[in-house]
Amino acid sequence: MKIGYITKQHPSNRKAYSGTHYYMFKALEQSFEEVVPFGPVDSNYKIIPKVKGRLLRLLTGKVYKYQYDIGLAKRMASIIDQKIAKHQPDALLASLMNPEMAYVKSDVPFYLTSDATSVLLNEVYGSHSNLHPLSIKEAIHLEKKAFEKAAKLILPLQWLADSAMKDYGVPSSKIEVIPYGANLDTEISEKEVGQLLQHRRESPIIKLLFVGIRWEEKGGPFAVKVLRSLLEKGMNAELNIVGSEPDIPNQPEGINMIGFVDKETEEGRTRLDQLYKEATFFIMPTQAECVGMSFIEAASYALPAIGSEAGGVPEAVIDGETGFIYRSSYTPEEVADWIIAVRKDRQRYSNLSQQAYARYKNQMNWGNWSRKVKDVITLLH
Repeated sequence: MKIGYITKQHPSNRKAYSGTHYYMFKALEQSFEEVVPFGPVDSNYKIIPKVKGRLLRLLTGKVYKYQYDIGLAKRMASIIDQKIAKHQPDALLASLMNPEMAYVKSDVPFYLTSDATSVLLNEVYGSHSNLHPLSIKEAIHLEKKAFEKAAKLILPLQWLADSAMKDYGVPSSKIEVIPYGANLDTEISEKEVGQLLQHRRESPIIKLLFVGIRWEEKGGPFAVKVLRSLLEKGMNAELNIVGSEPDIPNQPEGINMIGFVDKETEEGRTRLDQLYKEATFFIMPTQAECVGMSFIEAASYALPAIGSEAGGVPEAVIDGETGFIYRSSYTPEEVADWIIAVRKDRQRYSNLSQQAYARYKNQMNWGNWSRKVKDVITLLH
């Protein structure tokens, strides 16, 4: 079977969508006979809705998201139709292309995968909290139209499936929930898990790992407060910060600023691999999140994770089974107490670590994703 893989950027770009397009493409190549990348898909017409957005911002103070402009969506759809005519695929998989697929005219069946709906983005992200009513209307119109035309929605979270059903009227029979994988080249073996657990248990230092570019949004300041509480409770602890180099007032001891690590370089991938292996816990108390790819990466290294209730995080981290979900009412001291309690209970720490790794191996990996996607697509053909 020949699959057309549609993304805005070319899937060889590891920086696009945190590498998801790249790893998704590589996984599809392992399951299908031929996968043709349709990216990049772009149109110079986007200048017009961008200008429109600036004018509306000046006139109303509201944000207009040019990506949901209907005129742009139609032109992007026309480009996709041209690529379909050229490559003649048997089916299409479009990733993060909901608006652009709404006006595709081809009869070739297409499947949609995405990390959010526009309704959820409006609820979760501050950048979507002040949208112009026209932008909200257009976004819902385009997504609803794309959802209706799609053969199926292949979504990584039940959280997204619930939104598709509730906010867009998509029947449950038209949705498949298949978790995404980790956007990393390295994968540790079960033998290595045992070795890592022994090293982590014997280490005199509690090493917290934070990975996120948007420091405030990803809950960086809260992570610092957790570290400070650990230190105040007499624990030997560190916080490695990857992706950000924030200015931290009254910076406590134990902060290590790693900065941006480039996954496109061998050096960057090696450094990230080292940081995940050396960590005791992964922590990202994010205020806004969709899939939570970093939590999946942490699970691939058998790391218990500390996350929040934001977006799809409670599906990426199972509270009490693979990590800890802290509620908005919890204090940094309470999170620190949980870390200390788990750290002191060797069996509990081992269980959390092994269950996180098992969930990665059994569900949250790209091999599993691509095999199930193939099952879904071939079943309808």
